[in-house]
Amino acid sequence: MIKKLLAVLIATLLILPIGGITYVKINSTQKNEDIEKEDKEIKLREARWSDWKWENQLGFYIHTKYNGIEKNTPVIQSIFSGIDVDNDPMTGVDGKDVKVSIFALPLLQPTDEGLVFTLSLALKVIRLGDEIKNGELEICFGGSVPFNGLHIFKIGYYSADGEEIPKEIREVVTIVPYILYDRDPEFYLNVEPIFESGNENISAIIEYSHENFGEHTVTIDYFPAVNTMIKITPSIGINKFAFSIERFADVEQTIRMRYEGEFALNMTIEDIPQQMAFALNFAENYFEYEASDEFNASLILEYGGVEFLAKIEYLPHYLAASFNPEGYLDINIDERKTKFIVANDLENPTIYLSISNLSGEAIIRWDMNFDAIGFITVDGFKGIELEIKAELGSIYFRYYAVIQTEHFEIRWNLTIPGSIFIDSNNEWIASCSFNLSIDNIFGLLIEASLLKANNYKVEWQTESPIYNIDGELQFVGEITFAIMINGIWYHIFS
Repeated sequence: MIKKLLAVLIATLLILPIGGITYVKINSTQKNEDIEKEDKEIKLREARWSDWKWENQLGFYIHTKYNGIEKNTPVIQSIFSGIDVDNDPMTGVDGKDVKVSIFALPLLQPTDEGLVFTLSLALKVIRLGDEIKNGELEICFGGSVPFNGLHIFKIGYYSADGEEIPKEIREVVTIVPYILYDRDPEFYLNVEPIFESGNENISAIIEYSHENFGEHTVTIDYFPAVNTMIKITPSIGINKFAFSIERFADVEQTIRMRYEGEFALNMTIEDIPQQMAFALNFAENYFEYEASDEFNASLILEYGGVEFLAKIEYLPHYLAASFNPEGYLDINIDERKTKFIVANDLENPTIYLSISNLSGEAIIRWDMNFDAIGFITVDGFKGIELEIKAELGSIYFRYYAVIQTEHFEIRWNLTIPGSIFIDSNNEWIASCSFNLSIDNIFGLLIEASLLKANNYKVEWQTESPIYNIDGELQFVGEITFAIMINGIWYHIFS
């Protein structure tokens, strides 16, 4: 309760009401929409935010940075006189390049639970003239409030060099603290840009710091920027965040959201529908995704301090995963169209795991060292499509298969003496490919269109192997089954 009251008080103290602001309806919407996707790779540029600090400047300022020229202008001067962002009296209107308006509005809104207090804060920027139209611009409204310590905040937006600076843009932050109700607070961010030459990219920032509450930064990148409302409902105590996104234009869009504070989390949503709502519950080696609908979109998650990231292609109703990079993944998905990826990089991964065609739970265990002695086991629903790749120095490993059995296991010991063990409960796996090489000294290669095994084991005792074979192995079509010992390949089947 104290935190909720403090949040409202801080927001109210930011600035006195100066004008009107659009009414924000408190609700959430969910809608599934299939979007025809173009076969293209999206390159997401980074916003180069400045290091503007204003701890020693009581009051409120507009900070601008245009092509490296930085200025701090008092809010009143910005509103009534405008700002010359490029130090050129010949650009803009009477030498002023942008005009800024600040609005704040507290409201009591009726809901099913009763009256709810909300507070909205808006930054509106109008570009004057075309001379600065395609330059790099950052513009932020910020300041500090002394109340039981110093509360420091800023909101603003960024346009990269070569991207059109909007003719007009409004960024609105709305806080719904639910002071009198046992509900998590809600935060709304609405960005409304107006461009002259089509949609361009925009980045937005919300920053807050206090000596008792720490530093918190949220940045949102819009690729491209259209009128978009994002609602965030955090449950900090259980590391859970609920999101809803609604955009008011039929434009294919990618949004990237980043939080830095108590933890660090990056979230990228590609090809978002016009309306979607979902919740994330996460920890260092666990996360859960839940929605009331499925979406033809992709979600990328990067958790601070963790080497690996996760990507979900075709968002399901539900997905939960617990992951240990040392060799364990437990995943539950309720939609076979979904593809789940864990990797240390999406463009050029050296470690990569993907799972698709799964509806239910699968547990994958492996020896992450991928050396001369290792294993992989897969327990899950039939039909799972699994791919694992690793390139670690002189070690190359790739495994791919469509597994039509609830259990698959492969174990290898490529030393002397050594062995290979394969078991699929005597059920088929399709498009099987297993390729492991170590220093070009030891290796294992298995390729088959269809293969099934029942406790199949190959053992050898000497460098020029004489095989002892036990169990059953069947295959359809051509097969390659070979081991490499001391740089020489020996074919068991070919």
